[in-house]
Amino acid sequence: MSDFSAEFSENLRSAGVVGAGGAGFPSYVKAQGKAEYALANAAECEPLLKKDQKILEYFPEKVFDGLELLMRAVGAKRGILGIKKKHERLIPRLEEMAKGRKNISVLKLGDYYPAGDEQCLVYEATGRIVPPGGIPLEVGCVVCNVETLYNAAFPGRPVTETFITVNGAVKKPATFKVPVGITWREAVDLCGGFTIKDPAFIDGGPMMGKVMTDFDAPVVKASAGIIVLPKTHPLIVRKAQSRPVFSRIGRSVCDQCSFCTELCPRYLLGHNVQPHRVMRTMLFSGGPGWSEATQFNDNVVANRRKLHSQYGLLCCECSLCSLYSCPEGLNPREACVAAKSDLRELKMGFKNSAINTGRAPEVHPVRDFRKVPVSRLVRRLGLEDYNKDAPWTEVSYKPSRVKILMSQHIGAPCVPSVKEGQKVEKGAVVGDVPADKLGCPVHASISGTVGKVNPKYVEIYA
Repeated sequence: MSDFSAEFSENLRSAGVVGAGGAGFPSYVKAQGKAEYALANAAECEPLLKKDQKILEYFPEKVFDGLELLMRAVGAKRGILGIKKKHERLIPRLEEMAKGRKNISVLKLGDYYPAGDEQCLVYEATGRIVPPGGIPLEVGCVVCNVETLYNAAFPGRPVTETFITVNGAVKKPATFKVPVGITWREAVDLCGGFTIKDPAFIDGGPMMGKVMTDFDAPVVKASAGIIVLPKTHPLIVRKAQSRPVFSRIGRSVCDQCSFCTELCPRYLLGHNVQPHRVMRTMLFSGGPGWSEATQFNDNVVANRRKLHSQYGLLCCECSLCSLYSCPEGLNPREACVAAKSDLRELKMGFKNSAINTGRAPEVHPVRDFRKVPVSRLVRRLGLEDYNKDAPWTEVSYKPSRVKILMSQHIGAPCVPSVKEGQKVEKGAVVGDVPADKLGCPVHASISGTVGKVNPKYVEIYA
């Protein structure tokens, strides 16, 4: 590792820079690798979310600065910013900026879902296929999203604020930057409040986000935004189904049409993920879990369920199968997630599974004809009435209290490093991870006095 790479990586770690808008993977780990390509993921294909688009509209120079720093750290010869070609007014400006940067270009993507899947982006940008169960670094690529690169452009500056979109059933949908640790209720208030009486929300976008009803939950560094909807909206009802419910329905209705598999973006990249075969596991017993099988021969039934469950190991959980592909409105994605959970208990992953044949994947010959347009997806989700712009809005919000969660990233949770009654300044470390563990610190997003401290969070009062 070069001196610059080590310094850049340490700056990312100390600043608490993580993947913004996804699972929150600590960015310093990516900066320690070696890659030929550094990719900026600006596809932002979750319907109704706008934060990446607005960051590129108002702060593009910083995104390019962050991309250049990442390129230097990993030794990349090329930097590519992937953005959907529908942003016709924004792209010429980005292309002009790219010309002033060394070896950076703009890649125009189709408006399909999930163009923002990093493995789809790697293929579109380089023609390379990430190995099943692998990561982009294995094919010489490193991928970061827009806000992550924005944060990387300020070496060593703690991440105390995050960009979010609030859209859906609110009076004035908007995109803005707020202190980490405010509540989603406060964010909605900044948009003028609700337009409905009994709201719920999807945290992270309508496809991959989670249904929540607690608007007092805190915003975290990896937050991308929320979609506010009525609790009775079909999408809320579908996504909130429990495992016993979707298992019972799937067992009685699934006709093995295989549409879920044929439209799966990872299957179309040549990965052996077959949601319809995971759905088939529900037919092998009366119980929701393969290990509970009690029919004619427990071992035979259990082994069949285990084998078919393995076809969900490579699922990227994009929800396309459940929310678009299935003509019966079933839950193949949730079945894959449940299967992966079951198999983890058996310490089984793709590498030691029966579906790992060792063969290199080959892209499906009709992949380009099976891409799902986002406009059609929005209609299928029942979100046409909520599909509004969320313009950039400058806010100067000073909360009286924030709750800083100790777990805001993949890896080990932070351990509080402050005590009740302690005075802290904005940017001070309030929780950290041991140096030998995956993770990075969290910081005070306001100056004030520390209130409650426990293993889950630290409260700060202004």
